[in-house]
Amino acid sequence: MIKIIHIKSILLCLALCSLGCKDKTSENPLPIQEEIAALKTIGQKNDYLEKIHQADQDIRDGRDSELVLKYGLDSPEVKSFYSKMDSIDALNLEKIELYLKEFGYPNKDSVTTEAAMAPWIVIHHSMDVDKRKGFFSVLYQAYNNGYINLDQFELYLGRTYKLEFGTYPFGEGAYDPNEKINGLIEALNLKK
Repeated sequence: MIKIIHIKSILLCLALCSLGCKDKTSENPLPIQEEIAALKTIGQKNDYLEKIHQADQDIRDGRDSELVLKYGLDSPEVKSFYSKMDSIDALNLEKIELYLKEFGYPNKDSVTTEAAMAPWIVIHHSMDVDKRKGFFSVLYQAYNNGYINLDQFELYLGRTYKLEFGTYPFGEGAYDPNEKINGLIEALNLKK
């Protein structure tokens, strides 16, 4: 019985690894700078951002919970899954960083909802506080332009705060999201 479980575990790891290798080579034949330079039309930019959004969401389809329940939190299967997620997140963050430098935040009236959300969601999934803070000015401008909403901006700031300080900033009494946003910006020492 133990041998069968061990063999199944090895096969699952190999399958996940082969999927990860296949994804990287088939979706990224060009260096990212060349991919970005090739985006000439709004349709191409939209498709590029939609693919990033799709990659971000595909890895977060609940498989992690299934693997944890089946194999345990410290299992090789779960560790392999999270390693693959970290790789996808790092690649997506690099793509978004270069995209934003070249084109700025996408106007939500020019692209699909998924494309407009891609930069925000990829940045939001980053666990690197310094990188998250580095994107503040572009997200703050996107928020002020109405390209991301109040809830998204507050969620980005709240998670950044949690990653930096270890707690989530909850308050008591009446709640004003604008006051919370301003308080988070101040607490994180971000410049408007």
